[in-house]
Amino acid sequence: MAFDILVCIDGHPKSHLLVEAGLNRARETGLSWCVLYIEQPLESVGSTSRREAMMRLLDRARDEGALIAHLEEPDSGKATLDYIRGCFAGGEPVGHIIVGQHSDTGLAGILDRPLAEKIARRYGRSAQVTIVPLEGHVVKPTLLERLRLGPITWMTFVAPVLAVFCAVMAAEALKASMPLILYKINNHNISLIFLLACVIVALRQGIVAALVASVLSSLVINYAYVIPIYRFNIGSLTDIINIAIFLIAAITVSVLGGHVRASAEGARGREQRSRALYDIARLTADADNVHQALEILDRELSRLFGMDIGFFLAVDAEGSSFEKYPAGLVLPDKDRTALEKCWAENRGTGYGTLFGFGTSWRFEPMTTADRHYGAFGVHVPLRFRLDPAFAKLMAGVADQVAATLERITLANEMSESRFREEREKLRSMLLSSVSHDLKTPLASIIGSLSVLHSLRMAERLTPEQARTLTETALEEAQRLDSFITNILSMTRIESGAVEFAIQAQDPEEPLGRVRKTMKTRLKGREVNVSNEANGRLVHMDSLMTGQVLQNVIDNAVKYSPDRTPIDIRLVAAEGFFEYRIRDHGPGIPDDKLDRVFDKYERLNKSDSQVAGTGLGLAIAKSVMQAQGGDIIVTNHPDGGAEFVLIFPLADGYATSGADTGGNP
Repeated sequence: MAFDILVCIDGHPKSHLLVEAGLNRARETGLSWCVLYIEQPLESVGSTSRREAMMRLLDRARDEGALIAHLEEPDSGKATLDYIRGCFAGGEPVGHIIVGQHSDTGLAGILDRPLAEKIARRYGRSAQVTIVPLEGHVVKPTLLERLRLGPITWMTFVAPVLAVFCAVMAAEALKASMPLILYKINNHNISLIFLLACVIVALRQGIVAALVASVLSSLVINYAYVIPIYRFNIGSLTDIINIAIFLIAAITVSVLGGHVRASAEGARGREQRSRALYDIARLTADADNVHQALEILDRELSRLFGMDIGFFLAVDAEGSSFEKYPAGLVLPDKDRTALEKCWAENRGTGYGTLFGFGTSWRFEPMTTADRHYGAFGVHVPLRFRLDPAFAKLMAGVADQVAATLERITLANEMSESRFREEREKLRSMLLSSVSHDLKTPLASIIGSLSVLHSLRMAERLTPEQARTLTETALEEAQRLDSFITNILSMTRIESGAVEFAIQAQDPEEPLGRVRKTMKTRLKGREVNVSNEANGRLVHMDSLMTGQVLQNVIDNAVKYSPDRTPIDIRLVAAEGFFEYRIRDHGPGIPDDKLDRVFDKYERLNKSDSQVAGTGLGLAIAKSVMQAQGGDIIVTNHPDGGAEFVLIFPLADGYATSGADTGGNP
């Protein structure tokens, strides 16, 4: 993003003067401004108050509308020049540059030109460069602060003892493996073994443990390897010099090893923080609801920060209440006030910010371009080394969490939108199907009843013609009832309003009931029933299974020639029961087999010559799956389609077979 005023600061205690100058310039001109903060690696250690002051300074600049460019570089001067060069090279030149000049440049200022003068010489013609004198110097952390002593535990003292013991064992092994004369000639190698032990302890446990190992090593060498043996005695100036040199060398390598270990831990921490943002997106990619995402984030971020964390989702737009996760979080009044201010002003509050005195939590707003979700909070323990890098990490994590919540919200909204579209699509298709396919039975019923109702026409009808008209009206009425029942059933099934009463049932009972109901529909057809179930009971809802059988048999009647039989087999084997219903029609094209149960397949073909809404098989599929069964369709080798209804068998047998209705 382009800006007109650039303020260049580092860890100098008077950096607030530069920010004040930039702010005043921005207010006078109304131009946009940016604060470039180059943080050197050692600035993150040392005085807590100094680090908090820098964080508050950056927060204030951000609140005043400044962009914040925060870089971590060992050479602040080179990084500043590179950043300015990048602005000009990218086609977004800066009109005004504000930079400070330290009053004590030291030897570096004598050997090399100060940074402020370099900027003035290189960019003085392209931009207005303001140099602000800064008294004092950047406070460097002390040696102990650089070493980051860390917590002292029992391993701080056990580890050096074990290391010195291992060094003694190695020295004794060396002594035993060499002739006495060679051992005495190479006696100085003993000191190197103990020195190596001190280095290992420094790298593994830190400076305190290394110093303990150094003292123990000097004592052991004096006692066991300096004449007189097995006595604490320094007999000559040479012994004093030898012990002093060893002790100085041991302490020196311990300090250096501790510094290397502290630097490695710092680099490892920065790497973990950088990787955390990627891990958040990766781990929450499969989360399909907010609760699941927050559970993952709570686990991973607690491990990353090593502190108690919390998510505070606003219940309403005013932020009068927040939904907390974890649910048991309790905030003191001061922290609660900081949380409300974070929500109201959409900026970081709490510990280490301009609005954070007396609080123990730090809050960052979870916002995206379109939504404001709440705040992400971290409970900062006492004496924690808070620095701008930590604030930058918290802001990055808060933005990433907000992006995750937005993704889940949008995914749920899209899913709901698709559901509404599908429901609207089904409604439109149903209306289209009803207006097209239901006209035929209605026209037949109306025509037959009109003839019978007309006295003049009724007198001319023979008894056979009157019976035919009556049967036509009855058959079409039953068909119309079947259409409407299917429409209502699909609506109830998709809304979840259907409750299934699954019990152990005799499979012949629903089949017999359906054949009686469809007696008129099956007139003129032979229905061949073969019961091979041997009286086994089946887990099913008898009424809903009857509707499935009616839909499948009605489908067989529709798609097979008149007078052709319908074969029904009842089969029980290997823990399952099957109804096998076969017609003798042309079968189903292979490319349609996997779509016959789709409720849209027939609705999309409302001009089909076969009347019906096409919902019968879709209802059959839904009902079978809800009962723990299934329905499949194949083409029979001898012709025609065969539907197979699969149910789980129950333990037991029917006491008597039900009437299957016989052949109509």
